[in-house]
Amino acid sequence: MQRRPLIIVLSLAVILNIAGISVKFFTDDPGLYAVLARTMAQTGNFADLIYRGHNWLDKPHFPFWMAAISFKLFGITTIAYKLPALLFFFMSVVYTYKLAKKFYGTDTALMAILILLTAQHVIMSNTDVRAEPYIMGLLMGSVYHFYNVRERFSLVDILLASLFAGCAVMTKGIYLLIPIGGAIIGDYAFKKNIGGLINWKWLMAFILTCLFTLPEVYTLYTQFDLHPEKVVFGRTGISGIHWFLWDSQFGRFNNNGFIRNTHGSVFFFAHTLLWAFAPWAIIFFYALGKSIRNVIKGIMLPEYLCLSASVLMLLIFSISKFQLPFYTNILFPFFAIITAVFIKSVTVKAEAKFLKITLYTVSSLLLIVLTALYLLFAPEAWLVYLILVIILLLLTLYIYKYKPTIYQPAFLFAACVIIAVNAWFIAVIYPELVKYRGDIAAAEYMNQMHPGQRLVTNAITNGLDFYSNQPVIAASIDDLSNQDSLSKKWILVDGPGKDQLIQNKIPFTLIKAFDNYPNENLTLPFILKKRRATALNQYYLIRLSK
Repeated sequence: MQRRPLIIVLSLAVILNIAGISVKFFTDDPGLYAVLARTMAQTGNFADLIYRGHNWLDKPHFPFWMAAISFKLFGITTIAYKLPALLFFFMSVVYTYKLAKKFYGTDTALMAILILLTAQHVIMSNTDVRAEPYIMGLLMGSVYHFYNVRERFSLVDILLASLFAGCAVMTKGIYLLIPIGGAIIGDYAFKKNIGGLINWKWLMAFILTCLFTLPEVYTLYTQFDLHPEKVVFGRTGISGIHWFLWDSQFGRFNNNGFIRNTHGSVFFFAHTLLWAFAPWAIIFFYALGKSIRNVIKGIMLPEYLCLSASVLMLLIFSISKFQLPFYTNILFPFFAIITAVFIKSVTVKAEAKFLKITLYTVSSLLLIVLTALYLLFAPEAWLVYLILVIILLLLTLYIYKYKPTIYQPAFLFAACVIIAVNAWFIAVIYPELVKYRGDIAAAEYMNQMHPGQRLVTNAITNGLDFYSNQPVIAASIDDLSNQDSLSKKWILVDGPGKDQLIQNKIPFTLIKAFDNYPNENLTLPFILKKRRATALNQYYLIRLSK
């Protein structure tokens, strides 16, 4: 395999995953997590999760601790929020490489990390940061070091594996022990050495993992269990520990917890992966089926870690009634290894033809999407589009100059296409979404034009809260009726709030209106530049008249 083209494309993929670090929040969840972490950093209270003065119980502490420490070191900025998550994501890249190399060699390991770096939802998640980048790094690190313990006991390996497992639990809950344990147990079982699990080192690993999880248990105990009078989810007597061990996990999977989903389908992740793991999804499904078929036939595989972890969690996610597209991101490192192993092993003419047809078809569709987005969404960004096309053409010519294997040109071309598509998103689409976040625009206007002035609003959002240099004060429209106390304050209202003020005959002066796109996903009216105005609503900065 010719590695030079691969290394060049890999380098571009790494740069791409870092490129979105400064893009402001265009969805609500990152703003929420950033506000929680900012409160930690500003108050110095790392034990309690407080959201706008109220106790908050929805996610464990670990990602908030990491973001808060970053805020302490680098200040309260978008970059400081995303930086630790990106570091954990690249930790997953390193451990994906190490795990793949251990069993399949350097070439397959390099291919696996390129697949991981260019999976569509991975790139999106490294711009729109939630908890998944943390989980990916911790999960892969834990599985890698636990497998080392399986081969030969090492104190360093068992400590690192247990630490990473404990931190994973403190990021998303105890269900993350399922893919970790499933990977190791599955490898023992398929290699017909189930008796190897009966060993003191696994008891030690369990105890250490529990010990490393104690900070989460302690903080939940002190914030909630010691204070049953606190109101959470509209009720008192809530146990933080019970929520952590049961409600946050099995309550969601069974859809009978405090937070519920109203829909779910066993096929949700099957069709979601078609775009989330693009351009590799179809190849992955084939590779996964081939691996399962080999297991059924009794053909020995070098490892069963990836297969055991990914199939088990896919089944659990699919039968769960609480489903969100980014849930499967944590399994992408395993998917990437399974896919890379198949691509590297292609020698049969029929499989080579299937691989090429699939990758070229998906790449062509992605190029059509890129061109359509340019023409319909932002035709004024023609220079960005032209630069991307030229770079893609030059890379393609360079890739096809080297043909050491039957799969390399199609494989690298698909990676280049997805890089070009996401470069367009990061350079054009995400900034345009941020431009139409009226809450952020209002915060930045106040910071620049009226620094030091607090904003009163009936439509407080996490973006407004995080990007405002001053604390934002929440107020209802009824509160705004008290003109004596609010007449000299800067007030931001949404459309219904403005209408209610007019209906209540409360006089005000309109200072500025901010266009706002109220959705997190792209809709057709917003994509179509000529119809974009129809997809917007407004926020209004006002001063009440005396």
